[in-house]
Amino acid sequence: MVAKPISRASLSTQLYDNLRTSLMDGQYAAGQRLTISGIAEEYGTSITPVREAIFRLVSERALDMRAATSVQVPSMDPKRLREVQKIRIELEGLAAYRAAEVITERQLADLKAINAKFIKAAAKDPAQASILNRDFHFAVLKVADMPILEGICENMWVLMGPFLRMFHDRTPVRQLSSENHKHFDLLAALEARNPEDSRHAMQEDIKWGEELVRALEAELEVEGTTAV
Repeated sequence: MVAKPISRASLSTQLYDNLRTSLMDGQYAAGQRLTISGIAEEYGTSITPVREAIFRLVSERALDMRAATSVQVPSMDPKRLREVQKIRIELEGLAAYRAAEVITERQLADLKAINAKFIKAAAKDPAQASILNRDFHFAVLKVADMPILEGICENMWVLMGPFLRMFHDRTPVRQLSSENHKHFDLLAALEARNPEDSRHAMQEDIKWGEELVRALEAELEVEGTTAV
């Protein structure tokens, strides 16, 4: 395995940032087991900074500690997912409301460009589509210029990363890559500088994930019945 390059300055912080981003991007699957030694080998570093980074992520509930030498990406628990969804609906809805009040033409053009890349990726590359979807939502948060709210939302995305990757894997391409995608409603509302419509459009986009939560719930019920 070729070690990923990483500088020696503040190794644990860099590892924390890299792992956190990987979780947001859905690079790790729900329930996936990660070993401290494996991560150290992947990044070409010692065990100590990896352990420090892991402990920070465990304290944020982004990872579950399973043993002294390994952690696990949290499973797809519908109750947990719904709680995070509700937080995102309220806070990202507020961000969209504020964005409509302050967005510039340049910022609107940037958002449209990100969305165009997302729609193109959604037709053929779910992994890239998941990352671009995150970029789109984070760009809206940047426009809103509410750093405390943005920080909270970023934490929610760390918890939701594996779920959102699954959403892009499972949702039919014709829905994700069509001109009826909910991002377009948000862009139209932002262009009209309509705060309430922007809030509603963002909230409807996030609520779309409820379809997958219900599907996961049904799968868990079937598994429970089969086990009995």
